[in-house]
Amino acid sequence: MSVKQKVGTFFGDLWALRRFLLINALALVVITFVVVQIILWSLKLYTQHGESIEVPDLLNMNVEQANKLLATRKLDFVVSDSICKGNGLGGLIKEQNPSPGHRVKENRKIYLTVSRYSPCTVNLYYQQIIGRDRKLVVHTLKKANLKVGRSVYRPGEKAKNTVVEASINGGPLFVEADFSAGEKPPIEPQKVPQNAVIDLVLLEGIDALPQHAPDLICETYGRAEFSIKGNQFNVGTVHVSGAVSDT
Repeated sequence: MSVKQKVGTFFGDLWALRRFLLINALALVVITFVVVQIILWSLKLYTQHGESIEVPDLLNMNVEQANKLLATRKLDFVVSDSICKGNGLGGLIKEQNPSPGHRVKENRKIYLTVSRYSPCTVNLYYQQIIGRDRKLVVHTLKKANLKVGRSVYRPGEKAKNTVVEASINGGPLFVEADFSAGEKPPIEPQKVPQNAVIDLVLLEGIDALPQHAPDLICETYGRAEFSIKGNQFNVGTVHVSGAVSDT
């Protein structure tokens, strides 16, 4: 075989190889593309990609109403918790997750928090109220979702604004124990409905109690002044009668 023929055969074989590789490469690209499209189509079919349902507003509905509404949208629900909120009826939806307007897949569960059927109460203890300053008691009551009603003052030999009685709906809740009479403060708590109004009786304080004027007759002026100020009075105008050289 001549050199020319050998060169022609070489380039012919080279072209055939390139053609073979090119065809196989194109086939591989086509197969890969088809496989990827099949996978994407399968995922779309499985997850319902691009299809979603808007979550309705269920707040303040009862569970039965919510169940009917969710069924029309092919959604499900779970009551996950119950809370004390407001003075309304029990079984009303107060919170939901996902929130209204959120878009979800079909058959998605909506988690609901409903108001309790039984009355919501707060435990109050004697030592939280009696003998404490009004500001601290008001803070305690508000933190427990209770309201402060009337504040009535009366004389008493303790610090001003000390709480000595608490009542609800006109009835006694706690009354300061008289230790001199052998009374003991209660240990068990009182159950009080949430949002109840608590009335308080407070002391005017030691400064508000009437004081007896000291007997100053025949006392020197210095001792009289000391006694006046010691009894929390002020010295008024001093009138001098006649010629005085020694007070």
